[in-house]
Amino acid sequence: MAAGRFLLFASRVREGHITRVRAGSSVPHQQWSVSCKAACAAAPCDKVTEIQRKNQQIRAVLKKLPWPELLCFEANGCVHDLPLRTRRRIPAAVLDAANDSRLRFLAGFFDGDGNVSCQSNLSGCYLQVSQSFNQAEILMLLRETFGGSIGLHSHGVGLQKPALRWAIYGQSARQTACLLAPHSITKQKQLLLAGQWPDAKFGREDSKAKLRNLKHADSAVPGQCTWEYLAGFFDAEGNIAQRGGGVSLKLTISQKYPMVLQCIREFLSSRSEAIDACLRMRAQHEYVLVVERFPECKRLLQRMLAAGLLCKAKQAELASGLRTDNAAQVHGELVRLTGNQRFGRSLDTADHERAQALRSLRRQARCLMRRGELHESKTKLPEIEAAQREHELCNALRENAQLLQYVQDIQNLHEISWVGPRTPSM
Repeated sequence: MAAGRFLLFASRVREGHITRVRAGSSVPHQQWSVSCKAACAAAPCDKVTEIQRKNQQIRAVLKKLPWPELLCFEANGCVHDLPLRTRRRIPAAVLDAANDSRLRFLAGFFDGDGNVSCQSNLSGCYLQVSQSFNQAEILMLLRETFGGSIGLHSHGVGLQKPALRWAIYGQSARQTACLLAPHSITKQKQLLLAGQWPDAKFGREDSKAKLRNLKHADSAVPGQCTWEYLAGFFDAEGNIAQRGGGVSLKLTISQKYPMVLQCIREFLSSRSEAIDACLRMRAQHEYVLVVERFPECKRLLQRMLAAGLLCKAKQAELASGLRTDNAAQVHGELVRLTGNQRFGRSLDTADHERAQALRSLRRQARCLMRRGELHESKTKLPEIEAAQREHELCNALRENAQLLQYVQDIQNLHEISWVGPRTPSM
């Protein structure tokens, strides 16, 4: 038996049945000892800079702290073993005009998160989509619609959760590409190339070069956007933010190239109840489409929910029901559902209240200065500095506590021999 591993029999529910599976659980490479935890835990006498240094140390540990091996996943209330083998379908015989709405949705999602690649022997292309293991419903929808298999894409390490991958090869991939291409905007040319891949060896190298060039350029084509396409694309690339933790929303979609965002913007502005979306250049090679007016944000979320929004459905339902009396609750749930991109750095309700008070003090000081009351303005500076220090200290303490708990949660998964799909507290 390899060092650091042990075998056990784990009982779990699989599609309504109790099964016994042989599973392995690996011990973290770096044990998070009691002394390590004590050294990285914030002390009452620590200054902000010291706590921030400790937080960086914990994040460094997390980058190397593995999750246990994922052996199964859950989707739509059922647990499935990994890998979930290829389901063979003939899409053209199954998907008719009645399923155009699903194709439009999946084309939007594939435009955002999908990938077209050629096989190593250049015999054809394969399509793939990767998602976190707790967002497997979209992968199951792809498999149920087109066929293909679902397997482990990457192991979990620290804040990066285990990821799954849907993939489809061969003739099924060619048929799938042909079905998605008419509804695609950003990847239409790639999908058409995959669907028309040369049967003969002659010309395959040229096709490989064309595919590579399409991936490294703005190869999007102007296309007709629909609510289903937008729901799928937003599911993959969109973001729902509750600004300041209050009754305010901001919906954004970011892209390297602007074509698809322009198509979405024109679609939204052409509706009978037009939605004002602003296209901005956020960085040298990043464009962002923004909807900020609260009523329009809620209306857009409701339309996307009706069009089949899946991965972000819970977030959209929460945000579309945002009111003054539930703002704090909605904010907490949105932070929990967003994922780990900003883990430990997202502000909670108390943080937002402190930030608001700090902004108010600064506005008062600026107002006094504009009125020429320089002395009164200067008297505000110590109060502002004290509020700033308190805000930074509280943020650092909250981040420290959350990071320490996350390390402990991963260790707990090893201790209970977790193999998936649910995590007790993560």
